[in-house]
Amino acid sequence: MLDRPDRRARRGPRRPSRPTSPVARRLAVLRWVLLGIWTALVVSRIVVVASAPHTGLTFFGIAEAVAVTVGVAAVVVAVVRARSVRRRRADEALALAIRRIDPTVWLVPAAPTPELRADVHDARPEATLGDRVTWAFGATEASLWELEERRATRLLVIRWSRMVHVGIEDVTGQRNASAVAMHYVRPDDTAAVATFFVRAAPGSRRLLGRGPRLTRLVADLARERIVA
Repeated sequence: MLDRPDRRARRGPRRPSRPTSPVARRLAVLRWVLLGIWTALVVSRIVVVASAPHTGLTFFGIAEAVAVTVGVAAVVVAVVRARSVRRRRADEALALAIRRIDPTVWLVPAAPTPELRADVHDARPEATLGDRVTWAFGATEASLWELEERRATRLLVIRWSRMVHVGIEDVTGQRNASAVAMHYVRPDDTAAVATFFVRAAPGSRRLLGRGPRLTRLVADLARERIVA
């Protein structure tokens, strides 16, 4: 028999299959559970109507309404949780990329203020800040990072030697959040301020207001400025 190259079995390692996320598995299980409950209710209604046509179906109507309500609520919760998981994974991927460059930095999940967006746009007109960024504070500098198309991009660098003051400022339009303000001197000797909101945790969209955590962060930044 002739050897058919087009039918020759492939040898070598196979590509690893993409693992299914726990959230996707939970959504699949939830979908089948809801489908099973709905099917059971429909079959029960058909059996009752066929065997006893004059039987009241109020119970089945209430049960179906409850099942639909619970199903919709569960799906909404699952979607919200899935988005939160995606945001956290994006922050973790950015943190891993930053620490590959400098493993000694400590990271702060942040959100840009309108002032910071304008400053970054002036420095890099091609860059557009998203809703989530990360500040990396090292021994000699503070740098602003963003995950852009699965790539860590450094958008702003401030050396501690050019930092003048670190404080907390209230931002107009933000009732429950306050911004950290880092006053520094640019390389051209002009004064500038970099402000940013601090997020409660990686993946979170909740912003911190005045309180112990924000006060401790500002104190740590001021200490880094003095030590450097």
